[in-house]
Amino acid sequence: MLHGARRRTAPLPAALAAAFFASKPQPQPPPELPTPQVVEAAVARCPSDGLALSFFLWCARRPGYFHPPSSFDRLLPAASRLASRLGTANELIRELQALGVPVKPQTFLLLLRLYWRGGLYPIVLDLFDQMRLWGFQPNAFAWNVVLDVLLRTGHLDAARHTLQYYPAPNYLTYAIVLTHLCRAGAWSGARSCFIEMLQLGFLPSAASLTAVFACCSKAGTMSELLQLLSFVLVSGCKLTSAMWTCLIARLCREGQLEEACNMLAKMVDSGCSPSVVTYTPLVRGFLRAGRHEKASELLGSMMSASCSPDIVLYNVLMDSMAKERRYNEALNIYMHIHGSQIKSDAYTLSTLARVLQFSQNMGLLHRLIVRSDISLDLVACNSVLSALCKSGFPSEAIQFHIDRIETCTSPDSYTHVGLLDSLCQLGRVNHAIDVYHNIIASAPESNAYVHAAILCGLVRQGQSLAALRILREAVRKNYAVDYVCYTVVLHGLFCVHLVEEAFRLFDQMKKSGLAPNTCTYNVMLRGLCRTRDLHAVKQLLTEMECAGVKMDSISFNTVAVLLIKSQRIDSAVALIRDMLNLGMKPSTKTCSLLSQSTVYKSVLVDNTTPTVESDGSDSSSDLLVCSAS
Repeated sequence: MLHGARRRTAPLPAALAAAFFASKPQPQPPPELPTPQVVEAAVARCPSDGLALSFFLWCARRPGYFHPPSSFDRLLPAASRLASRLGTANELIRELQALGVPVKPQTFLLLLRLYWRGGLYPIVLDLFDQMRLWGFQPNAFAWNVVLDVLLRTGHLDAARHTLQYYPAPNYLTYAIVLTHLCRAGAWSGARSCFIEMLQLGFLPSAASLTAVFACCSKAGTMSELLQLLSFVLVSGCKLTSAMWTCLIARLCREGQLEEACNMLAKMVDSGCSPSVVTYTPLVRGFLRAGRHEKASELLGSMMSASCSPDIVLYNVLMDSMAKERRYNEALNIYMHIHGSQIKSDAYTLSTLARVLQFSQNMGLLHRLIVRSDISLDLVACNSVLSALCKSGFPSEAIQFHIDRIETCTSPDSYTHVGLLDSLCQLGRVNHAIDVYHNIIASAPESNAYVHAAILCGLVRQGQSLAALRILREAVRKNYAVDYVCYTVVLHGLFCVHLVEEAFRLFDQMKKSGLAPNTCTYNVMLRGLCRTRDLHAVKQLLTEMECAGVKMDSISFNTVAVLLIKSQRIDSAVALIRDMLNLGMKPSTKTCSLLSQSTVYKSVLVDNTTPTVESDGSDSSSDLLVCSAS
């Protein structure tokens, strides 16, 4: 039998058995994972950008290893150079493939994250397209990255198209859309997105809620902001310092200063510490309301809480002092800023230029700004240029333009106006016209302010016919002229007694679709009153009434002077009574002429002595301001 024939195997000697089991492979410990320090050092020492990126991707494929943000930042310079050299995402993938990098979905996702973090948005969109061309289906992260890039770069239609084909929007999707809508100030869209987010069960983060608060406080209604506050409190979220600040700032803009102070007290009671950004709208509000003691009290509370003022708060204080004509105090604030570590901004220097102009301290303007090496942006440069020009220093204004604007900054309309005004003040009319033509040739879309500046400068220099030629050329070429331009030239034509030409231009203005305003009619009234043509004046006043343009004190005084000079005292007295009933006061010229009449006292018998107003200069110096108001 077979079972009977089996022989028992002899046992192995102990030494041989030990040798056998020792020769069997033992389980090896898992390979050591790279550390971020090792990865970043290797990336920095790689001989080529392609090798650095391929090594980075190789490390990412190690099981259990994930690159921290610092490693992405370390690689970005090399990755940017490589993308710039190769040009397209397809060439980048081919380059990596040639270096032994397997083309997998993880490869695309890492590259998307890398270039998204670096702000290289064109290559991000190209990589997304290549991902699908290689047959890979983008996941939610890839779609979110592309959505963010499209919104950041202003491709709103493409972003809407992307949302239509979104496989499954998640929390990050809504957070991205909500953040961008809030940044753009699109409160209607942000509100809809926020509501939809809540309906899907997504609770916004503190950062998203803060963005919604900021957007609502600027573009939403007060009731919507209070509803948002109620939601945050009911949902158990904690109000951040930024949210409190948005509420306080909105209350200040609404003029509810006491309620804003109560909100500040609640903020402190809740454990949130107010910042200088919180105090700034409160201080501004109380200063504008003339409640300086309360503003000082708030500043004291801020300082006692170890909260130091920033440049915005200093600007608020300087602006308030300037508007109240407390120029020395405004200047002291600037000197404090200048001596501290706080850097002045454009608004600071613009306010300083205005303060020094109105205080007639032009020597200090030269020392602090014009002749200093302080860095100025275009806004500050324009303010200095305007201050020099309006203070009667056109030569210095032109030199400042040459030194600080022409060589360093791209000028805008305000710069051009300052330069044209300065040239005209110096009597360099032909040069001013040449500069104007160069400006219009390089920027045909220049706004009406530039055209009005050259027209006003020419009229001041007695070159009314030249101004008329320039205006007609601008109209013929369909430039952006407005009623200010027409008003200035009309004034110039009356100054040189070209009444018929002025009427033709006035009719042309109305036919072009530009409606004359009170200032335009005042210029026409003055011109007609000089001709003593009562019938034409009456027709113009009737037209003014039909057009719905109300007479102001200049209109009343102009007609009253004409009536007095025409010996129509009764009509003049009746007009002045109407004027007084409307709260307007007679001008110096009207009072002077009327005082020669025996009925002068009867006009003011039931009124207090009038505060004499100017009848308005016949020069064109204030026409730009008058017409723009």
